[in-house]
Amino acid sequence: MQLTVIEKNGQFAVDSREVAEMTDKNHKELLRDIRNYIETLDKTESADLRSHNFFIPSTYTTEGNFKEYPCYLLTRKGCDMVANKMTGEN
Repeated sequence: MQLTVIEKNGQFAVDSREVAEMTDKNHKELLRDIRNYIETLDKTESADLRSHNFFIPSTYTTEGNFKEYPCYLLTRKGCDMVANKMTGEN
């Protein structure tokens, strides 16, 4: 599977829904994990480790439904963090 790279706020990122699909993880669970990472990152005093360098909050709508749902755009650092926290072949 090829991830779609998006440019947002001058950073290149991928959608958390695609990351969840690629890693065979439920998107809801990935969102929970990302929120936990954000909470931890934002406690640090290092500007390089602030959550916006890893995860950009975003939303999406499904076809035929105008309700917005949360997702994140993961920067390269965010993808690396998610990958390093996972185990398995993916």
